[in-house]
Amino acid sequence: MIIRSNTSMAKTIKRGAKLSRAKQFHLAQKVLANAGACLATIERVLYEPHNIRNTD
Repeated sequence: MIIRSNTSMAKTIKRGAKLSRAKQFHLAQKVLANAGACLATIERVLYEPHNIRNTD
């Protein structure tokens, strides 16, 4: 398992996942992109918010 060292990004990922579960996909994508998340991470959070790392 990869341990995330950037707590700011971890909080952003959690927020994006929460928005995605609430079906606020466009807003979740904007939040993640503005924070500098890579496309693969944005897709993972949007399409599989239940499957994020335990450290997120």
